[in-house]
Amino acid sequence: MNQPKLCIDCAHFVSPRECKHPSNGIDLIDGKLNRNWCSVMRLIVSSCKPEALLFEPQEAVIYDIADLFPNQSGETQ
Repeated sequence: MNQPKLCIDCAHFVSPRECKHPSNGIDLIDGKLNRNWCSVMRLIVSSCKPEALLFEPQEAVIYDIADLFPNQSGETQ
């Protein structure tokens, strides 16, 4: 059985109330992407729909452990 495509797993997800997909358009005041509620995007006939037509998976983020925990002793390497 296929797993459902959840907004929280989408690259356009900002928060439960915000989807930043380019199809939302540009704000003519500040030039930034408009953000629509995720639930609205999934329900609008011409948008993502329940089938998650605009869904793009998030990219995996890989961190180098040295970047997360820099040398705290003050010594240079």
